[in-house]
Formats: sequence, C-alpha cells, structure tokens
Amino acid sequence: MIENVKGRILDIFAYWRVPASGDSVAYREYLMLSVGWLGMRLATVFGIAFAVNNPFTAMTLHMTHKDLLIFGYICTAIGYALAPLNAYIIDNLRSRDGKYRVFVKLAVPSGILSLFALFFPYEKMGYIPMVISLFLIGQIQGYVQGWYSTGVSNLVFVISPNSQERVRIMTVSSLVHNFAPSLTGLLIPVLSDVFANGDLYNIKTYRMIYPVFIVIGVAMSLTAYYGVQERIVVPKSRVTKIGLADALKAVSKNKLFWIKCSDNWNNFMEDSKNVLMQWLFYYGKVGSMTTYGIMDTLSYNSSMWAMLASPWLINRLGKKGFKLTKNILQVFITLGLALTYKGKHNLFWIFIFYFLNRFWETTEVVDRAMESDIRDYQQYISGERIDGSFGVVDTYVGGAVGAVTNLFVPWVYKRNGFDGTDYSVLNVYREDGSYNSGNVLYTLLDKLLVISLVGAVIDILPWFFYDLSETDQKAVVRVVRLRSAAEDRDAGLMQDDVYCEACEGLAKMNEYIELETQEKIKVKASGMTRAQVKAVNKEISVRNEEIEIAGFLNRELKRYTTDFGVKLTEFCRLMKDDDGETDYELLAYKLPEVQSKEERTLKSDAINNARAIKRARRMIAKHPEKEVREFSAEEYEKLFDLPEDTAEQRREKRGLIKAANRERNNYGKVMKPYIWAERHILLSEVYADIDSFTADYKNARKRLDEKLEADRIEAEGAAVKRKTEAKLRRLRKAGAASPEQTARIEMYENKMLEAQRLMADGSDPDTLARLINELDAYYTGEDWKFDFAADETGLLPEDLPRGVLSEDGIYSLLEQYRESLEESDEESDKE
Repeated sequence: MIENVKGRILDIFAYWRVPASGDSVAYREYLMLSVGWLGMRLATVFGIAFAVNNPFTAMTLHMTHKDLLIFGYICTAIGYALAPLNAYIIDNLRSRDGKYRVFVKLAVPSGILSLFALFFPYEKMGYIPMVISLFLIGQIQGYVQGWYSTGVSNLVFVISPNSQERVRIMTVSSLVHNFAPSLTGLLIPVLSDVFANGDLYNIKTYRMIYPVFIVIGVAMSLTAYYGVQERIVVPKSRVTKIGLADALKAVSKNKLFWIKCSDNWNNFMEDSKNVLMQWLFYYGKVGSMTTYGIMDTLSYNSSMWAMLASPWLINRLGKKGFKLTKNILQVFITLGLALTYKGKHNLFWIFIFYFLNRFWETTEVVDRAMESDIRDYQQYISGERIDGSFGVVDTYVGGAVGAVTNLFVPWVYKRNGFDGTDYSVLNVYREDGSYNSGNVLYTLLDKLLVISLVGAVIDILPWFFYDLSETDQKAVVRVVRLRSAAEDRDAGLMQDDVYCEACEGLAKMNEYIELETQEKIKVKASGMTRAQVKAVNKEISVRNEEIEIAGFLNRELKRYTTDFGVKLTEFCRLMKDDDGETDYELLAYKLPEVQSKEERTLKSDAINNARAIKRARRMIAKHPEKEVREFSAEEYEKLFDLPEDTAEQRREKRGLIKAANRERNNYGKVMKPYIWAERHILLSEVYADIDSFTADYKNARKRLDEKLEADRIEAEGAAVKRKTEAKLRRLRKAGAASPEQTARIEMYENKMLEAQRLMADGSDPDTLARLINELDAYYTGEDWKFDFAADETGLLPEDLPRGVLSEDGIYSLLEQYRESLEESDEESDKE
C-alpha cells in the first residue's frame, strides 16, 4: 500500500506537465479541471428554480404548489423551444477555444447575474410582482448559468479519448468539486443557527453566505478555461453540417442512451425520501440545525469514499454491474430507513442510512463515464460526433415525462394533508413547544418512503438491457481513430498522434487476431499461490480483451467486403457522380438485407442521404446564383493561425472565420450526401490496402516522439525558469546575494580555473574529467541560471570573481574539452 502511494506521488511529479506513455493528459490538467469544476459548483450554488421542494422559491419565498407547477411547465416549454438552438450550437460551433471550453468564459456574466438575482428585493414586493420577477430573472440567469456549467462539466467528455483515463480524471475531479455541496451543506445550517435562530429558509441566510461562494467560484472556474485542452477524435477535414433532424433521428435509435435516461426519469420516485432528514430536523425538531448541518455534511462526505472506490468498482463490476449493484442496494437502504427513522436511536440510524444512500447515489464518475462511452458509440455507429442532440431528446422526452411526474409528489402531499401553502401542518410542535396533534409529518414521510422503495425496484430493470461492455468501448475508440486518421491523411491534415494510435491499434490486431481466448485458472487446480494465480489471470484477462478487440477491428476492415458492403460501395460511387436524374432513394431501398446493427445503420444512412440529394438538387435549382464552391478544410484551419496581436488583426480574423463558417455550413448542408458517399469510398479503399495506409508510421512516430520530447524539455525549462524567477524575487527582496550563493559561485570559479590549468598542462586527465562533469552539471542546472540572473540584476558583490558566469567562460571550456576528446578519438582511429 505504502509503495503504491509512493509510486503514485513519484508519477505525479514525473508527469506533472507531460502525460505518461499511453495517456493523453498530464496531472497538471487534472488539477486545472478539478479546481475549475469546484469553482463552478460554488459559483452556481444559487439559482432560481420552480419545484415543489425548492428551498428558495417554495420554502423561503413561499410560492404555492400550484404556481410552482405552472411556472415549472412554462420553463419546460421554454426549454423545448431553446433545445434545438442549443443542440445546433454545440454540434456545429467551430471555435479555437474548443467545443465546450468556449462556454467557460461565461463565468463572469453568470456570476454577475447570480448576485443580481440573489439581492433583488423579492420580499418587499407583492406576491404577483414577486413571482413575475422570479420568473424573468430566473430565465436569464438560468440560461447563462446553464451554458457556463455545461462548458465546465462537459470538458471531461472531451479531455481524453481513453475511457479508462476519463474514469481516473472523473474520479479526481469529482473528489475535488464535490467538496462544494459539503461546504455549503455545513455552513448554511450552522450559520442559520448563529444569525437567523435556526431559520434555514430565510433570505438573509442566503445573502450572508452565497455571495462569497459566487465570487470565489467564478475566479476558480476560469482555471478550467486556461488550463484544460480538448481532445475529441474528429477528423479535421470533416466539413459536414449536422442537421438537427438527422442528429435527433440518430440519437433516438441509440438504445444505450434511452436506458441511461430512463434511470434518471424515475428519480421522482426514488428521490422522494431525500427530504426526510431535513424535514425531521426543521419541522420535527429532532435536533438543532447545527446537528443537522454536521450530520448532513458527514453523510455527504461518503461521496468522497464512493469516488475513491469508483475506479476499483468499475474495474471489478463494469459500469453496467456498478449500476445494477447500486440500484439493488438502494432497495435495502430505503427499507432500512423506513424501519428505523421513528424508533430508538433514530438519529444514529438516519445518519447511517443517509451515509450509505449518498455513497451509492454518488454515481457521478460512472454516469459521466457512461455518457462519454455512449457518445463514442454514437460516433462509431453514425459516423458523426453528436453531442447537443442528446440534450434535445432528453429535454423533449424528459420534459414530457417530468410534466406528468411533477404532479405526482404534490398529489401525494395533498392526499396526506399538506397542500403546499400551509406549512404549519408539518410542524410536530407549536411555537410554544406543545405537541401539534394535527401534524402530518410522519404520515407523509411514511408514504414517501414507500414510493422511494417502489422506485428503487423499478430502477433495477433497464440495466439488464445495457450491452456496451468496457472492451466494446475500447474497440469503438480504436475504430473511430482509424476512420479519423484515414480521412485526415487523405485531406493532407494528418494528426500524428491519431494516426500513430490507429497504426498501433492495427499492429495489435495483427498480433492477436489468430489467437484464441483462454479460461482463467483456479487456485486449487493450478498448484500456484493465490498471488501467482491472480497475476496470471490478470494477464489472461488482458490477452482475452485484446483478442476480442482484434476481432472487432478486423470486422471493421472487412465491412466493405460483405455482400452488403460491396453493394454499398457501388451505391456510393453512383451517388458521388450524381447525374441529376437517378432515383437514389429507390436504389438505397434495394440494398441487400442487412446482417448486423452496423449494416442496419448504414442502410438507414443511405436512404436518408438519398433523400438529401433530392433536397440538394431542389436547393441548387431554386438558387442557381448561389454557387456552392469547393470548401477547403486545410485553408479553413489556417485561418485560426492568423495573427491577432492588434485589435485590427483580431477584427479581421473574426470576420474571415465568420465568413468561412457560413461558407462551410452552406457547403456542408448542400454537399452532405456526396461527402457521406466519398467518405465510404475512401474508407473502402483504405481498408482494401491497409499496408499503404500504415506505410508512413515510422516517420509519423518519429515526428510525434520528437514533439513529445520537445514538449517535455520545454515544460522542464519552463519549470526551471519559474523556480529561478521565484528565487530571484526573494533575492531582490533581500537586496543582496546570500553567503551560500556567493560561496557556490566562488567554488565553481575555482573549479573552472583548475580545469583550465589542467587543460593547458595536459596533466591528470581523471581529475580534469571529474571537474568538467561537475561544471557541466552546474552550467545546465538551475543554479547557474539563478546565479547568472543575480549577476545581471547587480545583486552580487562587486569584488566576487565570476568568470564562471560569463558567456565565454564555462561554455568555452566545455566546448574546448569536447573538441580535445574528439581529436584524441580521431588519433586513436588513425593508429
């Protein structure tokens, strides 16, 4: 254990700025994303929402349940209207800042809007003006805040193409950013005791605490913008415009997406129990709000252990197994809570079951890993990177589900004596401390626990149908890399890292394709120790996985050699050379019967693109004056490298990029079916002659290794420079060099003089070699740079000998020594 911790610490130092071999992300970027995400969680801790149990609108400002539901429906309708626009922006926005990074810059306006929304004087208004103000302010603040939080949280989807690496990054970032609710969960109840007599739902409590979170959070979240890169594996040459209808159609066929959504849509039942602890303290007076704050915070801290355990649990159970285990255990947790929350030592049991509940409810790492996998799979199955349309489908269908399910909890409340307006019926005790015999708190909580139990049982069922394994995801990414590398290589925009990964994936395929999987061995039958069996079985698992991936990749290479694949290629060649008259839709329907899910998707794509040709023909015929000029992806990429040193240059660059984007979208819209056909023709040709595709691997690998080494050297040099500058600042503050520094300079000055003497005499070569090595280490290390900078700044004593710091001193000596060694070697060779 200790050795593992030491090894991890050494890895962090070694790969702080440059990623380890096989990884895409350095540890510094882990920190930047984590801090940025934590900042975003703090900055967005306050928002205006319309829900029955919302602490601000319902509990603090006392909006009625009826009005909360009405305005909730209005917000859903607005979400419906904006969802297509949001999806279009995400799927088609082209920014040098990236797909999601660009939205992180909304941190500042989001923070300003949050402060305005927080301090607006709602409590001084009449009910109707207050509700209207809440709605208008909440819509504006929520829209900007939504893009801001989407930008930060979705960076994890695109930070690495490697699912296992994404899990590690999600684990680290989740551990950090989930400190935000722990902090607010502790401070708000405690400070409400101090400043508001335990009145948790008091607007003064919000205004005392939240502004600090918002301001600090905005500043922290910008680290995600400045310190994180996006690494989506998408061809740079791709210019296809993703139509909303096509994207929605593709997403709607993604079974994995529906399973993931159904898990969330049932939360209205399973989460019914979540008010129990807060209501027991606030309305049941089972303890002080300080006690509640401590219990709430400690139970929330279970998320830390859950996130630490997530990689291990995912590795042991798989993501599907994780979700099944979680949902099964939720049944027993809810049942345990129902049986103990009113009994003896109820606070102890409430804490235990809330701790366990929040541990297993903290599925953020696995949920986000699954979302990333689903997007990778969608790119594999449809050929396009689609992100925004997932949100549209979820908004429309989820909104429709929510419109119905949102009525359920208020109905349960009303059936059990709480109509959402008279909160006094929840108070177990009156203001004078006497028992309120008319309270409905415990009756209502009993019903909510039964509903949660039913919801937990229902949540188990969908996950039996989730069939994307961890091995499948790895295979999908290798195929996506191969396709991207093939397209970019053909367009002259080859990315060495993607190309090398594609070639290395093919090499692994060739290594494992002829092998057969092995059964794991058992301890009793093997005659080996448990540790030895574990090590051997681990090797067998890795080997079996590579064999399975090899088969997956091999099927990809043969996709155009099947009966369907051959006919599809012929169809694409006809489509590419469109004669303006052929009915391609009829030809698409005549393609052979499909044999696999991938072929079903390809046939559907062929039909859709055949219809798109008809639309393209009509568009060109309707506007013959609008010439569809050939779009150059290479020229487009060069626009982003134009200088932007002056305001005029930046203005000109923005104008050129904007015009190019219009041209790109127009070209992509009209030429989409032809581009689709060309893509399949290209892939069929590449797969038919894969050796030609991999022929440039050695050169590309050499270029990539040289770049990585240059990046490493640059990173190390930058680190040395920062340390030197920090030491120099301290030196300037002191006003003079330290005795240790002057002694070091004097020591190396004497070593240089001694080496020069030995060079001139030609005596004692061993001592000379030792001195040269010491001088070389000094000259190439941090100390010489620091001493040189101190000399340049005038901080060294005037009478200090410093020839060792001169440009011609130590450097000339080292060069002279190297030349003498070369001359000696040449003379030895002649002899």
